Amino acid sequence: MLDNISILAGSKAINIIQDEGLDMSRVKVIAGASGSAKFLVLTGIDRVLMSLFRERTDPLYLIGTSIGAFRMAAFCQKDPLQAIGALEREYIAQHYEVRPAKEDIARETQRILDAYIDDKEIEAMLDHPFMRISFLANKCKGLLKSERFVLQMIGLGLAAGVNLLSRNRLGFFFERALFCGPGKIPPFASMNQFPLNIYGLTPSNFKSALISSGSIPIVMEGIASIEGAPGLFRDGGILDYHLDIPFLPKEDGLVLFPHFYEKITPGWFDKRLNRKPCSKNMENVVLVAPSNRFVKSLPFAKIPDRKDFNTFKGKDNERMAYWKIVVEKNKQLGDEFFEAIQSGKIRQIVKPL
Repeated sequence: MLDNISILAGSKAINIIQDEGLDMSRVKVIAGASGSAKFLVLTGIDRVLMSLFRERTDPLYLIGTSIGAFRMAAFCQKDPLQAIGALEREYIAQHYEVRPAKEDIARETQRILDAYIDDKEIEAMLDHPFMRISFLANKCKGLLKSERFVLQMIGLGLAAGVNLLSRNRLGFFFERALFCGPGKIPPFASMNQFPLNIYGLTPSNFKSALISSGSIPIVMEGIASIEGAPGLFRDGGILDYHLDIPFLPKEDGLVLFPHFYEKITPGWFDKRLNRKPCSKNMENVVLVAPSNRFVKSLPFAKIPDRKDFNTFKGKDNERMAYWKIVVEKNKQLGDEFFEAIQSGKIRQIVKPL
């Protein structure tokens, strides 16, 4: 029984899966969404993916926002399994005083990055034999360039208000920043819903750009010191919370999307709006997520999230123990995903996205 995973696919992808199963050579893109601690439910699937792509030679484009970008930066390392383990371990090990300041969060974020990304290895990551890393941040406009709490709150309030009318109007407040490795421009670089700036990744700007992709407004300071990318940048998940983008607008192929949920929420301001993603953007997507049954089996019947820092305020050891249980149990998801592919059962269990 494959009760712990859900596999959903867009209109083109589901026909391919039902006809021939999941041929990994058809996968052109791996996507990773924002979600902070939620990624701790996915590391079992991530480990299986890295084993399945071990013999790959064709380009595989990686795109992520926030923690999704951090995961992509583990995937393109010489030893991705070791990197996934280090990211997992160091993220769980975060420790804060009861009222952490922005500086405390920045320090811990930098500690995590330094623990799982060796500066001396970044050049090799950017020159990976087949992984082509890229990730999204947001270049801020107007009030959202300010670090003053009141001005940021007003700017976010105005952005949330215009988003109620039309998601497209968020372009008045943010521009997409697509950070790409050297070589061929990725297939999703034609996205045009919002103003887009494309910046090259180098060993000297890699970590600052990566931090910008996860710099949550109010909670963290924006990043303004990215070499080759003038401006102030914040969390890529503001516009692209779960990556509602044209992944493969001019190509056949599949987009593999290990995700925390069975649904896609386009932007950060859409979390309570039940806004659906663009169906055309989802045509090639194969989404792999924990099932409701699996989530109910976890402590507190939920996957980890950023609110856990408040729930377990002053009780980091209890939070860490809870998160470690989730990491141990998520191996079931990886095992079932592998079985679904190898046995061909994925053809029967895939559902429409």
